[in-house]
Amino acid sequence: MKKLFFVFVFLAFACGSDDDNNNEETSFILVGTWAGTITEPGYDSEGQVELVLNSDSTGTLIVIWEMDTETSSFSWSSTDTQINLNFDSEPDEPEILYYFVIDQDTMLVSEDEEGDDEFPTMYRQ
Repeated sequence: MKKLFFVFVFLAFACGSDDDNNNEETSFILVGTWAGTITEPGYDSEGQVELVLNSDSTGTLIVIWEMDTETSSFSWSSTDTQINLNFDSEPDEPEILYYFVIDQDTMLVSEDEEGDDEFPTMYRQ
């Protein structure tokens, strides 16, 4: 359940990366440290998430849930609407995060392209 939720949060976000994707157009928006609050559907608990997207296409995801902290490393690429994550621990199971940029310091993120799921708000740190 934690794995599924972890993936959902940024994280669950599932498709292979496309070498033709151009990070140049969206890197200026995405590169940096993003943080937000997440909730698990059906439960009254909150967690904190930090997504670090480095300019060299590497990154780190940190999820703090109650007393548990999970840290994962990944490589990433992007398009105008999605971030493709290839986690080091599961390189054959890439994940996709769909995002919507509010402004240079705020974006909404979801695992669902249509936006049927809740979009956690992420803020540039």
